[in-house]
Amino acid sequence: MGYLKSIGTVIIYTGLFLALITFLPGLLPHAEYSEYSIKVPHDVKNQVELKSRLQGAEVLFAAEIKGAECFASYNGEIYTGVRGGYVVKLEENRIEPIVKFGQKCDGLWQEEKCGRPLGLKFNDKGELFVADAYYGIFKVNVKTRQYVNLVNSSKPIDGKAPKIVNSLDIAKNGDIYWTDSSTDFAIHDGLYTFLANPSGRLIRYNAATKKNEVLVKNLGFANGVLLSDDESFVIVLECLTSRMIKYHLKGPKAGQHEIFAEALPGLPDNVHSDGQGGFLVSLIVSIDSEHPFLPHSLMPHPYIRKMLSRLLYSIEAPFKILQDIYPNYYAERFIHAIGSFEALKIVDVKKTSIVLRMDKAGNILDALYSPDMKVYDICSAYVHNGYLWLGSPWNEYILRVPLKQAFPDLANNKKSSNAKVQNKEEPLLTVSETPNVKVEVKSTNTKPYQETDKKSRSKPTKEQTTQKPSSQATTTKPTTQKPTTRLPTTTTTTTTTTTTTTTTTTPKPTTAPPPPPPPASKAPSKAIKKDNVKEAGKDNLKDVKKDNSNSQAKTETKKSTESTVKSKPDESIRKGAREAQPTKSKPVEKKDDSVKK
Repeated sequence: MGYLKSIGTVIIYTGLFLALITFLPGLLPHAEYSEYSIKVPHDVKNQVELKSRLQGAEVLFAAEIKGAECFASYNGEIYTGVRGGYVVKLEENRIEPIVKFGQKCDGLWQEEKCGRPLGLKFNDKGELFVADAYYGIFKVNVKTRQYVNLVNSSKPIDGKAPKIVNSLDIAKNGDIYWTDSSTDFAIHDGLYTFLANPSGRLIRYNAATKKNEVLVKNLGFANGVLLSDDESFVIVLECLTSRMIKYHLKGPKAGQHEIFAEALPGLPDNVHSDGQGGFLVSLIVSIDSEHPFLPHSLMPHPYIRKMLSRLLYSIEAPFKILQDIYPNYYAERFIHAIGSFEALKIVDVKKTSIVLRMDKAGNILDALYSPDMKVYDICSAYVHNGYLWLGSPWNEYILRVPLKQAFPDLANNKKSSNAKVQNKEEPLLTVSETPNVKVEVKSTNTKPYQETDKKSRSKPTKEQTTQKPSSQATTTKPTTQKPTTRLPTTTTTTTTTTTTTTTTTTPKPTTAPPPPPPPASKAPSKAIKKDNVKEAGKDNLKDVKKDNSNSQAKTETKKSTESTVKSKPDESIRKGAREAQPTKSKPVEKKDDSVKK
């Protein structure tokens, strides 16, 4: 009897505590909780045949990168944003940091300080637009590393500040269509957004007036956004409610929105063009009758959702108080873990992501997955250079599948490539006259890389790295130079000058005399070149070490007239920056630390 009495007492007191935190007014977190419903997702097999074309995906940059969530490409180069706050360029065997908008931080659990780039998009001029979840929207010149803040997330829009700046797309007139996933919680408290009422928004940034206009409100975690090819409408994905919304920009329905697709068999995240007028939609978590999504079941029960939110916050609150009084590593990591979206990985027992190909009417044409459960937590499917690139907010690697395996019909169509052809002129970065917007430019004696300088770079690549003086070479002694460092900020013209000297060969025997040697270069003397390269190299390495405590450099020396030094993937990209700053500041429009020197 005593045992049963004890159990009954525990149940009664637990019920009283839960009732208290549910109905007591004024308790955190502050959000709306009311009854609403959606059309329940169907099994994918009832909508379309599920094809196993993602099986055997190639793994890239394993344990070197985390959270490569979205992709953008231009002129054959592909970029992504990663955990730790960096936007990086992906090459075949290395990761090159381009820019970072946030501050230095100790690790990924300080992402509010680090920043977190999510959506990326190039315009026709080659300017990269990036949506950082914490700091807003930036326009970046990827060649010079200059950037400017267009949308500051600390400023309210229609009375509410955006808490999760997520995805974006660029119209031909320069307008930016972007999503604010929640006006209540930041992304490190993303779990709360799935318990509260939807508060996401679709917003348009007017490039002419530099003002933001809310187009659609109360979206269920607004995520990916994409304009149609003719820009007659824009679609936005609702991750929480498993549906897609279509907002009309032209025609008789202009200014109105409607459901584009609903009851999708999973949680839609990002969307990209398939190059043929359709869309590639990634379902990061798949849902079926045997594996329902818990927040969907709780939508008609606002008091249960409020109770769970306040219960989680009551567990988190003591550690927040401790962190305010005595800042420490363990409390900070626990606070981040409580509300993080990574907690959803625990309940995702199916471990399957799906990539949908849809036409412009919202019909599903293809549904791809991997039956071996090795392709999961996929939030982005992007076509680039003959591959389907698969991104994830949590995986510590990038996956890609040959396009001819994933979508054979797209592989045979040249229009499927998302890479745009670069204009002849280097894109100029225009800075708006908004107060407090700054762009810092590194002063240097070297010339930045110019895309128009293609003639001097078209053929000597192989000779620069592996060429030996041939037996037919002239008696001119090859000029040697100390190994140069590939700097992320500038590219000197000394390499081209040296190559011109070393690759001069004797013409084939003819009746005419051999042509005269090329005229002397106007480049600086060897001593000046040597000094410039050394100083630039030291500055670059010093900046990298300053940003990342565990950065390393690897030098490959070959028998040639010169060598190049390639740095290993930045350790901060693997696990986050390791040096914290003592103060937390508002987002400022600045340039990456690596180019301030």
